Amino acid sequence: MQYILAGLSIDHAPVELLEQVSVQPHELRLRLEDLNRHAGGGVILSTCNRTEIVGASADPETGLGRMTDFLGTLASRNGPKRHDISKFVYHSVGDDVIRHTFRVTAGLDSLAIGEAQVAGQVSRALQAAGESGAVEPLVSRMFHAALRNSRVIRKETGLGKDSLSVSSIGLHLVQREAGKLSDKTVLVVGAGETGRLTARTLKHVGVKRILVTSRSVDRARLLCTELDGEPIPFSEITHAIKQADVVVACTASMTPVITQAQVAEAMSERPDRRLIVLDVGMPRDVDPTANDLKNVDVFSLERLQAISNEHRSNRLGAAAEADLMVERAVERFKEQLAGAHAEPVIRTLGSRAESMRLIELDRAITQMPDLPEEYARKVDAMSKALVKRILADPITFLRSGVSESAIQDVAHLFDLGYDKPE
Repeated sequence: MQYILAGLSIDHAPVELLEQVSVQPHELRLRLEDLNRHAGGGVILSTCNRTEIVGASADPETGLGRMTDFLGTLASRNGPKRHDISKFVYHSVGDDVIRHTFRVTAGLDSLAIGEAQVAGQVSRALQAAGESGAVEPLVSRMFHAALRNSRVIRKETGLGKDSLSVSSIGLHLVQREAGKLSDKTVLVVGAGETGRLTARTLKHVGVKRILVTSRSVDRARLLCTELDGEPIPFSEITHAIKQADVVVACTASMTPVITQAQVAEAMSERPDRRLIVLDVGMPRDVDPTANDLKNVDVFSLERLQAISNEHRSNRLGAAAEADLMVERAVERFKEQLAGAHAEPVIRTLGSRAESMRLIELDRAITQMPDLPEEYARKVDAMSKALVKRILADPITFLRSGVSESAIQDVAHLFDLGYDKPE
């Protein structure tokens, strides 16, 4: 079995296509069931800048073809038209998948380098795949190793010093465009994880007035209680836009929650007052044509890439250190995988040796009917210790990351009837 990966990202595909293959948390279980039927399972990782399928296959070429086809079905699920996505899809096999997964989980391939949120997204994607029966143990093992490594990297490098996220980078852009936010009114659309992080950052930088709206009234109220904000009914977004200097949209909606018409209506009552819109949703939460309106500037993920590169340059030292740690972690994981391949042989070898020990022990004790029980226990302990010492070197050898042929040689030497795994 080899690791395989197929995906699309903002670096390789237009945002319009990335929106079409995006998988929101509420539909993940259904899509995993589809993936199981279509491509034999895997993990679906869908973030603001990527959607990837990670799995394992004995036939990588066929497996990648099925994954690519599945991404095509995602792109077409909201309409009858089939989209040709093949020229935008990237593929990885084997060690490259391991390395890529470790880098992504550590936040090294995010718009906000070192972003802490991505590890949580990876964890939830893995959990959902496990609960749906869509993930191979081999794949699960890799993701767990990547998550452990990401925690180490954040603890031991500069990547863990600042809590960077896509929304926080977006707010830097907003501050650059709007100036001081201490006298501004900001409307946050969405009270999920990203909305909460955004609102807390706004409070931290001293925004004068924070309005929060969400389809979940309870979430919006709870967030407003925490941050001394004002909850706005979701049906009154247009009225809220009229009051706002800045709108930050970050929902999990599959379609825009703010239309050009709503923005136009709001701006008709404040034509000379600038409105800055930060849209960090994937798919986008704001109709991009709203940017055509006078005094309206809409900044989406594409426009965040430039400022993202500035933050990346400020973290090059920490990123380089983290990349070295990833390389070492990948090598350790590959050694562990090689050792894991040998575990069936080790278990069979231990079982065979224990069976032989018990036979010989029974034969010896039978020939000494008058042997006191105390001495019989000592003979038993001595035979266990002897077998353990004899097997120590072969087991150490098998767990040292040796080749498949070496594992087979040991199995043949001890006549263990080992068959090479697929």
